[in-house]
Amino acid sequence: MRAVPRTRFLTAVIVLALAGAGFYAVRTVHHVIYWSDPAHRDQAPEGWMTLGYIERSHRLPPRTLGPALGFETDYRRQPLEDIAEARGIPLEDLLAIVRREVEALEP
Repeated sequence: MRAVPRTRFLTAVIVLALAGAGFYAVRTVHHVIYWSDPAHRDQAPEGWMTLGYIERSHRLPPRTLGPALGFETDYRRQPLEDIAEARGIPLEDLLAIVRREVEALEP
């Protein structure tokens, strides 16, 4: 009779492992499809974009744009609008700086 709880436990562990693997598989496929679309490549920086998005769009190595811009803080997940506001500079000025750095860093 002790085999029944053990079997349920192992079944639950397997189901959770499969659910986790399925989640990451779907996430990976979505990522590949999204970035394979030419419309998402080499986009001009806009206020809603993050540094990480711009790096992926222009196929730059991760975490290179922030240091190139002289940012000591990791702004990778913050939109450029928020970065400009936090640094007290106009968004258009920040966009111009980002465009110049992207052009300089592109292979």
